Amino acid sequence: MSNEIFQIIITVAVALALLSILVQGFVVLALYRAEKDAFSREDLRILLAVGSKLAMSLENALLYQTVERSATTDYMTNLPNARSLFMRLDSELSRCKRTSIPFAVMVCDLDGFKQVNDQFGHLEGNKVLRYVAHKLREGCREYDYVARMGGDEFVLLLPGVTKETAPARIAEFQKSIAEAVDLLPEQGTLSMSVGAAYFPVDSTEAEELLAAADLRMYKSKRCQAPAEEPDFNLPVAEMNVLPLTYSSL
Repeated sequence: MSNEIFQIIITVAVALALLSILVQGFVVLALYRAEKDAFSREDLRILLAVGSKLAMSLENALLYQTVERSATTDYMTNLPNARSLFMRLDSELSRCKRTSIPFAVMVCDLDGFKQVNDQFGHLEGNKVLRYVAHKLREGCREYDYVARMGGDEFVLLLPGVTKETAPARIAEFQKSIAEAVDLLPEQGTLSMSVGAAYFPVDSTEAEELLAAADLRMYKSKRCQAPAEEPDFNLPVAEMNVLPLTYSSL
């Protein structure tokens, strides 16, 4: 087999290997020739040497992909994590500013989750978190964004949702989350407090929108009242609260 043909085969093999990484598959490298004894000992020696290097390169690429994914994905729920959320919030706001599309940021926090952990243990609590993540994602449209901020707090980015249409969405989310008590070994209580802030009505800045939604969520939790109550929709300027700080890097 000529060196030119051999180099072409190796190049194709590498390309297929990289493609397999993108589709999360695996690689089998096989070379065939119609002629008997087409491969010489020198061919086999080179192939074995290249094969080990290729395997190492693939292993490193897969490891990089795993590390990159873990940096942006919450391991418990498989939702985007806080780092991904902040990057998406910035890009989503930029898009909405260009297109003048309204936009809602919702901060959701589970009520009674600590009692679930205390009474039934963290394994049951983890089941509840995964269920909540699934229900929030299921209740969203394809272009909505759901992320886990940490603990039992989730954030939703909902393009096109306004102050007038948000209450119906919030009620749907709260109803589906309340069904999570069916997962518990014994009778329990679980609900979800939600606070919402709206672009451009409340603010045009990411930090202020997130801070406003977070404050309204905590007011809802303290008052045990729906998140769309008038007191929970104070203008950002009247809240007397410092915006949350975060890094978009």
